[in-house]
Amino acid sequence: MGLDLEHLRTLVTFADTGSVKGTARVVHKTPSAVSTQLSKLAETVGRPLLKKRGRGLELTPDGVEVAKTARRMVALEHEIMARFNASDFAGTLRVGLPDDYVPMLMSPLFDALESVAPLARLEVQCAPSADLRPLIANAELDFALLSEPSGSKRGVLLRREEVVWASGTHGSQIAQGTLPLALFPEGCVVRAAALSMLDTHGIAYDVVCESQSMAAIQSAVSAGIAIAPLARSCVPPSAHLLWAESGLPAQESIEIIIATSPSMTAPLSTALIERLRERVR
Repeated sequence: MGLDLEHLRTLVTFADTGSVKGTARVVHKTPSAVSTQLSKLAETVGRPLLKKRGRGLELTPDGVEVAKTARRMVALEHEIMARFNASDFAGTLRVGLPDDYVPMLMSPLFDALESVAPLARLEVQCAPSADLRPLIANAELDFALLSEPSGSKRGVLLRREEVVWASGTHGSQIAQGTLPLALFPEGCVVRAAALSMLDTHGIAYDVVCESQSMAAIQSAVSAGIAIAPLARSCVPPSAHLLWAESGLPAQESIEIIIATSPSMTAPLSTALIERLRERVR
């Protein structure tokens, strides 16, 4: 019995999302159907591909090896399907991403879209992840790049970003007592994590600048008005990074994930995800 490409796609998606539920959301199947496909693939290969870890599952060493090969096979399938299916798409693609990712990810995103669907008309919405999530859920967007806490297992992982404390004044604000902060509004995962850490460590703070604009946050940092928790790729060139010796707690990294709506056709969705991940890698 030969390998089933659909089963291989499901395994690759599991490797990316880390959970059956996350895989089910991406491939638009029930968790039960995903489990069945993974079990059938293990039977075909003749090796266990998954093992229990806590309440969830993870790949076995054999599963990791099969997933690596499966990724290459799926990529080849995507390339063929994109050439003959997705490339003919001439409708409107509604894309969303936070404006802090525009400098880093807009160019790879446009390159991927041009490669996969050159005839598509684009509508790009820049907004915080908290505002984009319901738009994806309600099929008001087709495709979005979102910030998630590390290990969230939502969507398809695009890349991980280190989060750092950025200051314009070598950390002199810390010695002044109450920490002046520049933050995105409620709903931002970086804001929530940073404030939680400050509360845990008993560090007093005052939000002196709040904005949905990354440029405004960066300007507040560069001017020495405030300190901000930022993805490292978003730290302005003139800023200084504050490490543990400054008295501030280390922060966990965040994940940039790819979320798609069921409104996107499967060939277009899978081809775009794979091409964007290639561009970012």
